[in-house]
Amino acid sequence: MAGCVLKDATCTDLVRSIRGVAHGKKVLPPLLTSSLFSQIADHAASDSRRNPFKSVRMTRREREVVDLIAEGLSNKQIAHRLDLAVDTVKSHVHNILEKLQLHTRLEIASYRHSSSTDE
Repeated sequence: MAGCVLKDATCTDLVRSIRGVAHGKKVLPPLLTSSLFSQIADHAASDSRRNPFKSVRMTRREREVVDLIAEGLSNKQIAHRLDLAVDTVKSHVHNILEKLQLHTRLEIASYRHSSSTDE
């Protein structure tokens, strides 16, 4: 979440908020800035940057695939090891990339290695 506008905000407040978000700022109305909601959002955002595996819900199978990617196995090798079809492994890899907002298998392995040092 980069910003929030209350439904009773003025046009000026709305435009100011949009411009702030466009410039990379977090925008919350003063009424919400000290609320529990904003504290929870900040905590979740900072925790997910430190260790995405703690804040992202993955299935047991997805975690197994992550571990095997971190070991350097190919999709074919993972499929053989877990007794799955290669297309199923590809689907798991796709889901993992989406959930962690990553782009490559190398990033998955890197996050796996960094998360094991955080624990």
